[in-house]
Amino acid sequence: MGPSIAPPASVPSGIPGFHATWYGQSGYPTLCPGQISRAVVAYYNSGSLGWAVAPNTAAYLGTWNPEPGQDQPSVIGGNGTHGSPNTRWTEYNRPATLPVIGRYGTYVGPGQVAWFQFTVKAPPVPGTYRLYIRPLIEGVQWMEDYGVYWQITVVPGDPAQRVTVESVDMPADAFTAGGVTYRFDPNDQFDYGDWLISYDQFKFILSAGDVVDVNYEPMTSAMSHFNIVADVGFAPPTVTWRVGNYDGPAVTIKNDVRVDFAEPASQRGQFYAVERAPVPAGTTTCTITSGPYANPTGSNQGGGSAAQPFIDYDVPSGTYCYRAGAHNQTASATAFAYTTPLSMPSPPEPVSHQPTSLDARVSSSASGSASTFDDSDVIKIAFDEAMRSPCPAGTSIRLRDGDGTVADVSGDCGTTTAVQTLGGITYQPAYVLVITIRGTPTLITPGSIPGLQLPATVVAQGGITDEDAYPWDLTGSTDLVLGDPD
Repeated sequence: MGPSIAPPASVPSGIPGFHATWYGQSGYPTLCPGQISRAVVAYYNSGSLGWAVAPNTAAYLGTWNPEPGQDQPSVIGGNGTHGSPNTRWTEYNRPATLPVIGRYGTYVGPGQVAWFQFTVKAPPVPGTYRLYIRPLIEGVQWMEDYGVYWQITVVPGDPAQRVTVESVDMPADAFTAGGVTYRFDPNDQFDYGDWLISYDQFKFILSAGDVVDVNYEPMTSAMSHFNIVADVGFAPPTVTWRVGNYDGPAVTIKNDVRVDFAEPASQRGQFYAVERAPVPAGTTTCTITSGPYANPTGSNQGGGSAAQPFIDYDVPSGTYCYRAGAHNQTASATAFAYTTPLSMPSPPEPVSHQPTSLDARVSSSASGSASTFDDSDVIKIAFDEAMRSPCPAGTSIRLRDGDGTVADVSGDCGTTTAVQTLGGITYQPAYVLVITIRGTPTLITPGSIPGLQLPATVVAQGGITDEDAYPWDLTGSTDLVLGDPD
C-alpha cells in the first residue's frame, strides 16, 4: 500500500448550497490478480447544507470521467451488474455513500468531514487501473470535481490452487482438502464465485464437497484468499447455446437462442438465472467483465433448468455473452458459468429443411429380452441437425417388425449436451436423440409372433422435431431400422 495523501492546508467553507472539497485519501495499492483493497477518501462539507442518509440530501461517490466515465461501470469494483465485479458497492456506478451509524444514521454538517469507504478488486490482467470519482447529492446535483481518482497496480501473482473440501472444523476456523489443513480468520479475503462475501458468510456456507480456489498464507498476520467456485447444491452448470427457431413452423428465420444447462452431479433440478450482455464483434471469451449483463427482455422465463432450457426469443443481430447461475441467498451471491460468445447474423439465417436420420439403433436392457422391444431398452437416433429437447409429452415412434407386428413405443426422450458417437461417427450435441422405453409397446396390429421383435422399422412418429419445429422426415432418412444388428 502506498502512502496516504494528506488533505490540503486550507479549504473553503460555507458556500451556499451543496458543496464538497477533497480532504485526503488512503494510498494506492499494489495487488495480485483477484486481491482486494479497502479504499478511504475524505470530503469536507464546504457548503451551507448538511449531508444525510435521506432523500435529496444523500451524499454519494459516483464514477466519473475520464475512466470509466460518468455513471459508467468500472472493472475494479461494483455490485456485480453491468459488467462490474461484485465488491459490494452501493450500485455498479456508486462506490460508496455515507455509512449509517446508530439509530438516526449519519449526518455531516457544514464544516465537517465525511469518510467514504469502498472496496476495489484487482482485475485478472496485470497493469495499472484507475477509477475516477466525484461526489454528488443523489438526484440533486454533482458537487465539485477535483480530479480525484483511485489507482491500483496489478502485478503477476501465483495462481490459485483449486481444492475440494473434505471436512470442515467450524470451531477451529479450518477445513481440510487433499490431506492439508487450511485455516482462515476475519482478516482473510473471501469470495463466492468472485463475488465478495464476509467471513461469517464463508464460514456458514463452507461444507464438504465444495470446490475452493485458494491462495494460502499460513502466517496469521498475512491475508489468504478463499474463493468458493462450486458450492454443493448451488454450483454453476455447464452452459451451452444454440441458435434456432423456437417460435414454431410459422416463422421462417432462426433468431432465437436456446441456453442449455448440464448440472453437476451434486445437484438436480436447480433453477438457473440467465443473463445476457452485448459484447464487441470479435470477442473470444465471456467473463464477468464482458459487458452489462441483464436478463433478456425477449424471454419471460428469467432462467431455466436442465429439464427446461431457457429460450431467448427474437434476439437482435450482434454478438453476445450469456451467463447462468443458481443464487445462494445465504451468500447473497451467484456463482455464474459463462458461455462462449454468440453471433446473431444480420439478416438471420433462414430455416433450412426437415431433419433426417442418419443412424438408428437400439440397446436392449439387462432385464428384458434381447429379441424384443421391452421396458428400459434405449433407442438412439442420429440426425443431420440439432433436435428439439426434451421431447413434448406424448412423443412416440411407430415400429413394424418382420412378422407384421405394428406397435408404438414411448418413454423418456431428449438429446444430451455432450457429443455422441454412433457407428464410429461423432455427432455434435443435440444431434443424437435418446429414447428410453417406458412400459411395454402399445400394440396396433398383431403379427405372427407375440411381441415387437428386433429388428423393426420406423413407419411413423409423433412429436419428434428439429429445433425449428420441423418434423422428422422419414422419407428422406438414411436409416430407419432399429436392431440390424446394432
